[in-house]
Amino acid sequence: MKKNAFTLVELLAVIAILTIIMVISVPQLITSIKNKKTDALEKTKDLLTSAARNYVIDYELKVPTSISIETLCKNDYLECPIKNPIDNSNLNGYVNVDDNKVYVYSDTRDYITIRDYIIDLYNDESLRTSNGLKKDNTVDTNIRYYGSDPNNYVSFNNELWRIIGVFGNNVKLIRNEKLGELSWDSSESSVNDGYGINQWGESKDTSGNIYEGADLKVYLNKMYYGGTSVTCYNGYNNTTTTCPTNTLDETAKSSIDNHTWNTGAIQYKTRTDTLAFYSAERGTIGKMCSSGSYCNDTVTRKTTWTGYVALPYVTDWAYASSESVCETNMQKQDSSNNYNYICKNNNWMHYGSTYNDVTWYLSPFTNPSNANFVWRVNGDGFVRYDFATYPLSVFPTIYLKSNILIESGKGTSSDPYILKAGS
Repeated sequence: MKKNAFTLVELLAVIAILTIIMVISVPQLITSIKNKKTDALEKTKDLLTSAARNYVIDYELKVPTSISIETLCKNDYLECPIKNPIDNSNLNGYVNVDDNKVYVYSDTRDYITIRDYIIDLYNDESLRTSNGLKKDNTVDTNIRYYGSDPNNYVSFNNELWRIIGVFGNNVKLIRNEKLGELSWDSSESSVNDGYGINQWGESKDTSGNIYEGADLKVYLNKMYYGGTSVTCYNGYNNTTTTCPTNTLDETAKSSIDNHTWNTGAIQYKTRTDTLAFYSAERGTIGKMCSSGSYCNDTVTRKTTWTGYVALPYVTDWAYASSESVCETNMQKQDSSNNYNYICKNNNWMHYGSTYNDVTWYLSPFTNPSNANFVWRVNGDGFVRYDFATYPLSVFPTIYLKSNILIESGKGTSSDPYILKAGS
């Protein structure tokens, strides 16, 4: 009887055929799986770059910049965690954006401007709090550092400076230590009775003659920034004094924006209202008076000035306090209504402790009988105006160029941010 069974030769032949099929198909299968994973990774990268593109648009970030996946996740631009299709690990890293608006995923951050870095800190709730950041309640919603000692230290000009905040495309810095005590401006006795002219920037008088601007503006931009010796003043009737010898080095100068500053004048009735003061700083009011011994200069008042080095605004000081009332009332007194002004409390920008510790600010004061008053802040927290000739503390203030990158540092006094020039 014939048996229906495979012979040994036939079995060996089948095994040989299956082996050949496996040798041919398994590598193809493995390649196919790898290709699918690679395609999936590319689609994941496309997802990351799309999220970063939306983030850049929404927050109006300047390029080049780098955005971390963590930032995109925490701000709901991605559903996280994002898995790496190759090995199923959590995907970390950055989306780098260059000047051509090309978005490339990378494991490392190629660049980030100091502006975008601060925005990243602000957008992370825990980092925002620990670093001392907030948005103000103005129409511009500027991001500012506030509190007694936020992480806003920067190594600049081989000195410690501090970040006031982000304003549009620029980051604003102020020197940590005062340069000295100088007049905001001075004049001969026949002009505003010798107490100076409260016009910060260049202008013309009614005869068409060029007025260089406030003496302090000239010093800060010609000598401190430019290296050219000038005359400094510390009293009325053009009383002279020795200029501080500090200067900005070339690296620092190359980082400073030639910025347009607002120099609107502010009336006394605005003194308590933070938002009204902020608006007036950026307003169109200049000189109000036209006659009298304190108002006989013929200089045309301008409410903007373009230059490198100036002074902080009074509202910069007010928003640097962690007292929430300072966002609406810069002169809020204590619970007994004593002259113990609250906005000096927990305020990293505040200088001094007594009435006689006084700092100059940028904005002029305007009223119907004077053209020689400028706003100041006393060490006891009193915001008031004074003659431009008085020698008060000077804290140089600048705006960084929008392409300045952050290289390292944590923003503390012992580990300040280190900056470098971008492309």
